[in-house]
Amino acid sequence: MSNRLMRILGIVVILFVLGSTVATSQPQKVPRLTERPLDRAAYVELAKQWKAYIEKHGESVEALINLGMAYHYSREIEAAMSAGKRAVEIEPDNPYALAFYAKMLALDFDKADEAIKYLERSRKIAPDHGEALITLTAAYLKRGELEKSDAISRTIFDQKIYSRPIQDYAYNMLVGLPNGAVLITNGDTDTFPPLALQQGMDFRKDVIVINRHLLNIREYAEALFERYPAIRPSGDIIMKNEKKARTRSRTLLERMINESRVPVYFAVSVNFGDLGFGEEFYLEGLNKRSSGKMLSAEESARLFLETYRMDSATDWSYAWELVPSYVDIMTNYVTCMINLAQDKDVSAGTERGLLEKAMEIAEFHEMHRLEGLIRALKKK
Repeated sequence: MSNRLMRILGIVVILFVLGSTVATSQPQKVPRLTERPLDRAAYVELAKQWKAYIEKHGESVEALINLGMAYHYSREIEAAMSAGKRAVEIEPDNPYALAFYAKMLALDFDKADEAIKYLERSRKIAPDHGEALITLTAAYLKRGELEKSDAISRTIFDQKIYSRPIQDYAYNMLVGLPNGAVLITNGDTDTFPPLALQQGMDFRKDVIVINRHLLNIREYAEALFERYPAIRPSGDIIMKNEKKARTRSRTLLERMINESRVPVYFAVSVNFGDLGFGEEFYLEGLNKRSSGKMLSAEESARLFLETYRMDSATDWSYAWELVPSYVDIMTNYVTCMINLAQDKDVSAGTERGLLEKAMEIAEFHEMHRLEGLIRALKKK
């Protein structure tokens, strides 16, 4: 074969490969917030890329969901809802399309019934689709239908939606609390795993888990205080003024703390500044107590060293790189142990044990700043 012919054949092969790559290439998949949050500009750019991809290659459920997620995270809710609706129109029995569209509908309280309809349909088709189940739990909570939410929480546990590290973290949040305590949580990762554990394992159901954001919703607050009358604060919980309704949780929590009918705890992930509270609460393990008799620093430290399930925080078999946000959860272990180790009331042996355990987790997850802090404390 002549050199000229070989060059021609080589060019044809290269063009074929390049053509195949162009024909099948698609933008980066939009990572979920629980996997890897991006800044808003990145989501805006991903939305442009997925829109251009769809215009060139046509609609598909995968492309529309990615487009919808990019719109959602860049706060273009109407556009996200349109993408989700179109995905359902293309494949009415696709559980992922149903779940995404329902999640967008659930953002509008007036569309809660429609959202639940799609979520229940997704659940029937794919009983182990975690995102649909979690969204369904939240939808029932928003409507004040606590028993239905409990049933979905049991399903979440039975379907093993949460990994061992997150399940253990939920266990540790609950296990050290006094009987009948209230635990105020912040987001999905510190709210739904404890609820699933309570219902699935019948574990620490005496603890009342309350999401601070949902407490702003009238139906949720009313149902909660009807189920647990002992924690109902005095005064009216219904605020007719819309601006005041948005701060209902702050007002209700302040009343609950001041009246001190039950011990009130906050998960360490709660942003106290957002609530208008200071940092005066006392650290007990993975939670902060607002009032009443506290555990000593030594007793609190023993939770980490003797009571909590901590092995999964350094589990080599778990794919941590797929969910970087879970590493942030493990950071709570390290920061809490560092804080307790600096308390003047802990013994030297307990301080050493806390710092060694904190270093083990910090090194495993390459928390370099915290590693440096632990080394400095060890030298003192």
